[in-house]
Amino acid sequence: MLRVFDFLCSNDHLSESFVNSVTREINCPVCGQTALRQIGTPRVSLEGTTGSFPGAAMQWERKHAQKLKAEQKASGLY
Repeated sequence: MLRVFDFLCSNDHLSESFVNSVTREINCPVCGQTALRQIGTPRVSLEGTTGSFPGAAMQWERKHAQKLKAEQKASGLY
């Protein structure tokens, strides 16, 4: 199974590559030097107050509530 891993060469070129999980080194696509697999940081963003994962549904709810509030304010009902 192929996965994405970060690789760093001796010239500090950082690259990502789809490789098997047993692959520990590749040739750097920039300079051709041997690049070693690095432990990459996970790219995760959490919701600030609850700590849950934000999703498209939550974003839609927030925008919908803002739009509804703006419409009520504009019509004088709020």
